[in-house]
Amino acid sequence: MEQSVPARGTSPARRLATAVRHCLVLAVASILAACTTITAVAPNEPEQRLVWPGPPLQPRIEWVREVYNQKGLGVSPGFWGKIARFVLGEKEERFIRPHGILADEQIFALVDSGAGRVHLIDLKRGTYRLLPEEGKTPMVSPIGIARDNRGALYVTDSGTGLIYRFSDDGGSFVALDLRPLHRPTGIAFNPVTGLLYVAETGAHRIVAFDSAGKETLRIGGSGMEPGAFNFPTDLAVMADGRLLVTDSLNSRIQIFTADGKPAGSFGEAGDTPGRFTRPKGVAVDSEGHIYVCDSQQDMVQIFDETGRLLLAFGDKGSLPGQFWMPSGIHIANDMIYVSDTYNQRVQVFRYLKEEPWGQDPHTPD
Repeated sequence: MEQSVPARGTSPARRLATAVRHCLVLAVASILAACTTITAVAPNEPEQRLVWPGPPLQPRIEWVREVYNQKGLGVSPGFWGKIARFVLGEKEERFIRPHGILADEQIFALVDSGAGRVHLIDLKRGTYRLLPEEGKTPMVSPIGIARDNRGALYVTDSGTGLIYRFSDDGGSFVALDLRPLHRPTGIAFNPVTGLLYVAETGAHRIVAFDSAGKETLRIGGSGMEPGAFNFPTDLAVMADGRLLVTDSLNSRIQIFTADGKPAGSFGEAGDTPGRFTRPKGVAVDSEGHIYVCDSQQDMVQIFDETGRLLLAFGDKGSLPGQFWMPSGIHIANDMIYVSDTYNQRVQVFRYLKEEPWGQDPHTPD
């Protein structure tokens, strides 16, 4: 009996090669199709524009969006990262307990106390990384973050008493050679003095270091008088170099000159706008208005330099514009970033400055 001979080009080896090529094409097509579904849509997108105060008053603050992880900022992995996701499954680095925050048009850096890490997103390059790097020991209880005039980042670890530095010019995430601090929390760089200020919360004082890590200034001590503190928690620097300190359990914001002399304060204990229950994050906008996160009242309050209340926005909840114990706040280019800590997200707002503030404060109904 004669045996049939396979036609040329249809040998088992060739058929296998063709099948492999088809599988690769289908795999890449599947990856690319899957990648097109990654969007930055917020799950609680409001149906109407959210502004404070509401009509008919002139709006001053506008809700922009909420961010739960790096995808909320439109950052996705490169080609090989997408292949790894397709093969191994997608790994979502959702924020656990966001606290200190630093953001502008170039970077988004968020201290995640729950994860013991910093989410660092380079918005120019579209890249994302965790600090310390995967495989390295996480921090115990990171709280605050700041950036100096050279772009280096500094992070406080309240649990170990250490301050970490990271430079993106080939450097690594390392602890500074400083004495261990007693529960460091808030941190801020002052471009006027060139000093790095740290809230040494457990010692009820503020300490400042120069670029070499030498301690050059101490402010405060335990007490209620001007210049003393009861667990200071956060810091911000005004355009002229004055330092703002959240004096948490004294329920006030204290203002100091750049060299540490008391220059005023405002606030008192209370559970209504204009008073503080548990103030935490503090920041300043482009016109010198002072923003304070009150974690117990679940709101952000805005004051002028004299301490006059201008506006309070937010209430308790998980919808856009609502908070659950907000802690960190950062303002850049009139964009306001608030760590909505126990809602596990960052909410972004915009300061609207079409007209000067009126004489009457605008408070929630």
